[in-house]
Amino acid sequence: MGTADVEAVWRIESARIVAALTRFTGDFGLAEDAAQEAVAEALVSWPRASPANPVGWLMATARRRAIDAIRRRTALQDRYALLAAGLAVDEEIDPDRIDDDVLALMFVSCHPVLSPEARVAVTLRVVGGLSSEEIARAFLVLCRPCRPASPGARRRSRRPGCRSSCRRPASAGSGWAACSASSM
Repeated sequence: MGTADVEAVWRIESARIVAALTRFTGDFGLAEDAAQEAVAEALVSWPRASPANPVGWLMATARRRAIDAIRRRTALQDRYALLAAGLAVDEEIDPDRIDDDVLALMFVSCHPVLSPEARVAVTLRVVGGLSSEEIARAFLVLCRPCRPASPGARRRSRRPGCRSSCRRPASAGSGWAACSASSM
């Protein structure tokens, strides 16, 4: 059997094969995919050895492909469930209490009182450690306009509406436990 024979069998029997697979799997998309994979396999294997019952061969091959796809999907969902169980959070996260000083500094440098450009510039300078020249290159500007962004941002962050609070919790042994910027 050649390509023309596979095409003829598929043209005549495709609707019945896909319908039976849809009833078997309950998923039309999966049934179509499995049937097409069976036809692709038939194009490779039928020229070497033709089956006695081509429709039965296509149906059996497509059903096996569908079962394999269902098994893969189930195994993937099991792995996702296992990963999700490991990510369960035991305690609620308090946004006012950040235990990472660098993350707290990032929140302070991205306070809403600052303009978006100043937020980015201050964050790149303070948290990212970039020089003024590197920040200016990122903004595609000359270095002079970029330099005042940091002092200006510092002045604006000292306004009464912007308060950065760094406090040591009662149980802290070493280091700052929480730094955050908040509006009054």
